[in-house]
Amino acid sequence: MAISVAATGSIASCADSCNGSIETTVLFAKPGPKGVGRNIYVDVVNKPALGIKKTLLYEGKEFGTFPHVVVINDPTNRYASNRSICFSKFRQAAPETGGDLAEEGIPTIVIER
Repeated sequence: MAISVAATGSIASCADSCNGSIETTVLFAKPGPKGVGRNIYVDVVNKPALGIKKTLLYEGKEFGTFPHVVVINDPTNRYASNRSICFSKFRQAAPETGGDLAEEGIPTIVIER
């Protein structure tokens, strides 16, 4: 079951609590690499150069096109229930192989504490 695109537009911004950090809106999550954790697909709100414009698929159906998509690798499910994720330190993750070919090219990051 996918979150409707209209619903994501009504999610409250986390700008007040971000305090200059990178702010993202969670679109959906899928099982992570080799079944460990989750890959969280987000749209970057306040640092557009971090993501890319991409049409995403969810369970084989078009979910929507978003302007600044990034995948957050969350191996410990730390952000599993978040509607938005704010962070300031991250590193680029190595591109995954064997994933969904329709979603190739999306930058993948790991949030550092």
